[in-house]
Amino acid sequence: MTITAYEFLSILQAAEAFPEQGPESNGFNYQKLLEKVRSVIAEKHSTELSSALGNIDAAKTLKTLILKYCVEALAGQEFDQAGLVEKIYQDMAGLGILTEYLYDQDVEEVNVNGYSVIEINYPDHIKYLYDTEAFPTPTAALDIVKRMVRMGGMLLDAQTPRVDSFIGNGTRISAMIPPAVPHDRSVIASIRKQSQSTITREQLLSSGSASSDMLDFLTLCLCNGISIGLAGGTGSGKTTDEAFLLNEYIRGNDDYNNRVFVIEDSRELNLTDYDAENDRPARVLYTVTKDPPNPITMLDLIVSSLRFHPALIVPAEVRDAAAYQAAVAGQTGHTILTAFHADNAHDAYRRLVSMCHLAQTGLSDELLLEMCVSAWPVMVYKKQLKDNSRKYMEIFEATGIENGRLKGQMLYQFVISRTERDERGRVVKVHGSHQKAGAISPELLGRLRDNGASEAALYRLFPEVKDK
Repeated sequence: MTITAYEFLSILQAAEAFPEQGPESNGFNYQKLLEKVRSVIAEKHSTELSSALGNIDAAKTLKTLILKYCVEALAGQEFDQAGLVEKIYQDMAGLGILTEYLYDQDVEEVNVNGYSVIEINYPDHIKYLYDTEAFPTPTAALDIVKRMVRMGGMLLDAQTPRVDSFIGNGTRISAMIPPAVPHDRSVIASIRKQSQSTITREQLLSSGSASSDMLDFLTLCLCNGISIGLAGGTGSGKTTDEAFLLNEYIRGNDDYNNRVFVIEDSRELNLTDYDAENDRPARVLYTVTKDPPNPITMLDLIVSSLRFHPALIVPAEVRDAAAYQAAVAGQTGHTILTAFHADNAHDAYRRLVSMCHLAQTGLSDELLLEMCVSAWPVMVYKKQLKDNSRKYMEIFEATGIENGRLKGQMLYQFVISRTERDERGRVVKVHGSHQKAGAISPELLGRLRDNGASEAALYRLFPEVKDK
């Protein structure tokens, strides 16, 4: 999420210079003053209010108006003009109490469970804001969430009470208001942030997310023309894994054509701009979908990607008929890296088939399954465990179809040895280890060899295939 220097200084100034005001503070009630100023400006200066977000000149105009109405409302009283104006501005045109959490790089997710309860999700715990710490009124919550939705060019109102939008680059927001939400709750929203820091191999290993052999194998596959599917639930870390693998591809693939075509609903993937090892810019083309009117779908962009001569196509997360077009692209010489929701590596292929059916091709389950196996021979399943850790649970190689059923072998898996609980019975630590479960098929071995994979690397990972 981008922030201008002006907005950043404004937020700091407001936080440091003007603490929360109450009925007894400075002789006035801040909430009543805010509502009064908000009402007057909404009635007389709606254009300035709607333009203030992200526009410095409009923001300055709005602040001048806020000061004018504060002086009128507090006639004869002394007050910190700069601090009060800044706080009212943030509550009216900024992001209010959510600001510090949206700009806190340690926060992964913010959930608004109605105006009176907010969850702040960190990697290892959840902080709750409720009662006086949450939004002061239902109107305040509505204003802030509508403002965030507008940052992505979307409108949240009674005609469109359910919206998916984004805030800057890499932060998604899904929001609902009445009539989709009970009026007494005002609004619900889920704000998913994408870390702007680049995940490293060392971080994945030190956190226990994967083993070094797992990461080496997946990088070897992607750099040598083997498509990978990333399956998992919400919050399991699929986008983080995509970013890691793509950065490894950019740094490790020295082919003449290593162009990457990225397709996202909003910009989330944080990729390196420069391939230092080969002394060249990263060859990445970023595209995003567009909602109606004049929509541009992920399926549209997959079709368009083929005209840009990509070596690697990245439909960042498929949810619909785009899966079919991705499978077609995967069968025509392109490497595909994509993520989607599924509950294990084996069932991930069924999930792909169900999405392919949305393309209404008329093909049978078996034919679509054959396509998906051919398009994604390697499937990764990632999971967020009860102790909040994220693990690569399975890496599976699909080898074909027999009597309508998926054939293949598990290559790596995370084996849980025990679950540690505290005195209240809550899970505090899931113990286990990543283990090798099998070897790649002769067919995958041949494809990797033919595409230029290092035999030394292959035999180190799978010594049992050396004589095949």
